[in-house]
Amino acid sequence: MTDWKNKRPGIVENVSALGIGKAIYAAPDGNKETARLLIAADGFHFKPTDFDDLVLTSLSFESPKGTKYGLSFDDTGSLLINGNKYTEPTNQDDEAIKGNKTYEGQTKLSGGLQLLSPNGTVFNVTVDDDGKLTTEKEAKNDSTNG
Repeated sequence: MTDWKNKRPGIVENVSALGIGKAIYAAPDGNKETARLLIAADGFHFKPTDFDDLVLTSLSFESPKGTKYGLSFDDTGSLLINGNKYTEPTNQDDEAIKGNKTYEGQTKLSGGLQLLSPNGTVFNVTVDDDGKLTTEKEAKNDSTNG
C-alpha cells in the first residue's frame, strides 16, 4: 500500500495511473482501490508532500491599476522587489535611531538641527543665507513658574 502521509510516491512506468471520472485521482502503484483523490467537486485535496520539490524563483503580482511587481530573494535572503533590495522605511514620527552610523552622499535636514552637549544641554543649530552657522541654547519651557 502506498504511504501518502509522509512522502509522495514515485511514478512507476506502465503502472502508475491518473484517473478522471467524477473526480481526478492518482494511483502511483496502479491500484485504483487505494488511489488518492486529488480534485473533486468539493475542491482540491492536496497534501504538503505534493509540494516537496516545488521551487519558486519569484512571484509576480499586479496592482489594481495593472502595474506588475516581481518579488524574489537574493542569495543572502534579502527581499527583492523588481530586482531591487527592499529597505524597511525608517521615516516614523519621533523615531530614535541608535548606534554609530556612516552616511555617504548628501544628507539634507529640514526643520532644524539640535545637538546635545556632553552634559545634555540642547543647542539649536541654524545656518543663514550666507552659510554662517550659529548655535543657541534652547530655552527651557518651565511651566512651574506661574
